[in-house]
Amino acid sequence: MASEDVLRKTLKNADGKPFQKYKGLQNNFVLEDFELIFDEIQNDRMGHTNMRVRVPLKKAGFPEDMFSTKSREIALRDLIARRFRESARTHARSPIPKTSGGEVFIPRPGQEILERGSIIITPYFVEVRFTADLPADGNKVSAVAMDLLIERIRTIVSESMYLSQYKQSKVYNHLFTNENADFIRDNLESKGLVAFIADGSVIPRRDDDLAPMIDAVPFECDPSMKVTFEVPNGEPITGMGIPKGFTVIAGSSRSGKSTLLDGILAGVYNHIPGDGREYVISSPDAAYIMSEPNRPADSVDISMFIRETPEFEDTSAAKKEFISSPMSEFVSVSEAVEMGSKLILIDEEYSNPCVIRKGFLAKDEKMVSLSELGHSMGESGVSMIMVSGDESVIRSADNMILIQGLKASPAQVDRIASDANYTLPVQRSPVSKGMVFEKGHRDVNVTVQSIRTIEIGEFKVNVPVAALFDISQTSTVADVIALMKDMMDGSKSMMETCRTAIEMLKAEDDSVDNGSGMHHATVRPIDVAAVLNRHPQMLAIQKR
Repeated sequence: MASEDVLRKTLKNADGKPFQKYKGLQNNFVLEDFELIFDEIQNDRMGHTNMRVRVPLKKAGFPEDMFSTKSREIALRDLIARRFRESARTHARSPIPKTSGGEVFIPRPGQEILERGSIIITPYFVEVRFTADLPADGNKVSAVAMDLLIERIRTIVSESMYLSQYKQSKVYNHLFTNENADFIRDNLESKGLVAFIADGSVIPRRDDDLAPMIDAVPFECDPSMKVTFEVPNGEPITGMGIPKGFTVIAGSSRSGKSTLLDGILAGVYNHIPGDGREYVISSPDAAYIMSEPNRPADSVDISMFIRETPEFEDTSAAKKEFISSPMSEFVSVSEAVEMGSKLILIDEEYSNPCVIRKGFLAKDEKMVSLSELGHSMGESGVSMIMVSGDESVIRSADNMILIQGLKASPAQVDRIASDANYTLPVQRSPVSKGMVFEKGHRDVNVTVQSIRTIEIGEFKVNVPVAALFDISQTSTVADVIALMKDMMDGSKSMMETCRTAIEMLKAEDDSVDNGSGMHHATVRPIDVAAVLNRHPQMLAIQKR
């Protein structure tokens, strides 16, 4: 370790010299109130320098009860990340005048409260991982580096890493909201529920999905549907509970049905105070299914939906590079259940009619619709929530919710029993030897293209159904898949392989010996698998 004086002298001696002189900063510097760590210095003015800053926990001032449980610790780290980014955008958002560089960057958090690798809390210190673009005058070290690395970063640290800069009520509100949401999710099973929507929730989103829609109508439900949770913090929370089994959401056009279903998918994660969906809580493994024509399938068991079809030689191991729209939905359902999903979400607007319900006069149809199988799926432990106005679908459901202007009420209809029997799909094990990860000079190219698109090798894989809402989640999925390259040898199931790779990456991120993890946040194994399942070169073997 070196002192602040050494840091100043190093910068002063490098002033005006070739950019590579910045390499002399590869060290830990102890300043008055915090420690500055340079993990990787950029090679030229176009790169980014990976850095960390540590503040002793005693100086930071966050009391133990703010991180005494895992739920509170995650929420506190999430809040510090938000404040650090906000301060960095205020004090080091753009290049310093007359230089290139000067920006300080940390990934932008979305509306979700996630475990973020950019912030670490230990019994001894609080650490933030970020990048800084070292300022250059042409290709030479700039004198303003002193201002960036000492004064500006000191200001950002002082505004984000000390409790004295926060309103304690805001901090506890953030922590309590996350803890209450976790409590509700953990107790859905005991109440026989797969989802919960609190009264007063504001579910409709703005176009940018970063805040509730202005003047949106709050959700409310009929008293007969209300469920109450005695949460750890504050007053009990009451709202609509959606029970296990097959539930249909019906209502007139533009009444809020699809909006509610979107909110239920988003409910696999907790949301920040003020988001409106703080207590819209779903089973953590919920999977959204929609039509995806021309996606691939490899050895997926869809025999419970269709006995035979010219499209596949064997529906118990459906395999084709480009599959039809209806088959894509059945394949996606089986893949989700294979990954442990206990809740399937489907909207008739994005689905095929033959997948939703049995066709008129289709007595000899070899395909069994989801609504026909809905009750049996529930008995097998796989619940389903479907948005539909079709009478035969509604009559097949175990539960029916009528939505009008985001007000929910129950509806009683004469139920039609179905003798269709659902069976769980056969597990598969991934094999990567046929997947080309190389691109150009890179041996392993797995990069983020957009929030739900990842490039593997030269293939861009789009996953419109994944519960990825934050770019840090997509970055995590990409890095997990890169890690899985040599793990996918057919010896382990898709679930086991994905889960193991996520745990390995997280263990590396949690290490205090390196600054990795800045771009990472919580992801689900089911979403990692969703990307791999849509790669045309992925192979899978069934183990019966």
